[in-house]
Amino acid sequence: MLEILSYRALRAAICLVLSLWALVSIGWTERQVTIEADGHTFELVTRSWTVAGALEEAGVKVEPEDLVTPDPASPITPGQVISVTRPVPVNVEADGRKTTVKVSVPTVAQVLAAAGLTLGPLDRVETNLGVGDNLYLKVFRVTQEIEVRSEPIPFKIERHADFRLERGVEKVVREGKPGLRYLKYRVTKEDGKEKKRELLDAWVEVQPQSKIIAYGTRTLEVAAALAKAGKILEMEATAYTHTGNPTATGIYPYRGIVAVDPKVIPLGTRLYVEGYGYAWAQDTGGLIKGQRIDLFMETEKEAILWGRRRVKVYILE
Repeated sequence: MLEILSYRALRAAICLVLSLWALVSIGWTERQVTIEADGHTFELVTRSWTVAGALEEAGVKVEPEDLVTPDPASPITPGQVISVTRPVPVNVEADGRKTTVKVSVPTVAQVLAAAGLTLGPLDRVETNLGVGDNLYLKVFRVTQEIEVRSEPIPFKIERHADFRLERGVEKVVREGKPGLRYLKYRVTKEDGKEKKRELLDAWVEVQPQSKIIAYGTRTLEVAAALAKAGKILEMEATAYTHTGNPTATGIYPYRGIVAVDPKVIPLGTRLYVEGYGYAWAQDTGGLIKGQRIDLFMETEKEAILWGRRRVKVYILE
């Protein structure tokens, strides 16, 4: 039994010695690799175990920022290609500061990481990475804000004829007042400078009030006619326009024709209507009763602008 155990122990020892010898033999076996560094490519027969060892053996100095492929700690294999990429300088401008960083792989992400920069959701990058020398990368900080501005709305000037004033005379009936409008914008800025302005909304807070100026139309002829007026009536005046039908007296209306209540003003009577001018009673209307008069206008717009008002009606005949 002791002889069998001794034989097995001897056999194991022999195997161990052979294994150690094989490892030592492999470690000292010369292997050929290709090294690419500093613009040169050359072959190297090395006995080193690792990529770092092979580079050291070849006299290729490696700095921490260099990119070594494969990893320096990787084991050497016959025919392996080892490359060393040196970092290149990139000029970086961001947040009002300029600096230069060195990166082995000049991508936007690598340059930003080397410079310790992060991008916001709207930030913009301008760069020439991968194009020639003098590489640069510039970061534009982009922000958006809502801005509300107010602005005045100019008032209009309305001029109305007034027969009570002599021709050439003007009178301010009501002073004008400007209105107020609000404008809502989305403003885009790059590094604090406005680049874009978009109108989002607008509304009128205060409506402008027109300035009303009365100008005189009275002439000596009108004044003389009014002085001879037999009767002056205070009436409510409305306005109408073309209907396609003739008047009650059978003529088609034109400016100066008015509708009256024949019981108050007989048809055919010559009149002068305050704010309207000379008129001729040639029409009637179902609603024109009593102290009412309806003035013919050439357009619907004129009729609407006239509206309803109290006027003096001078009976000339």
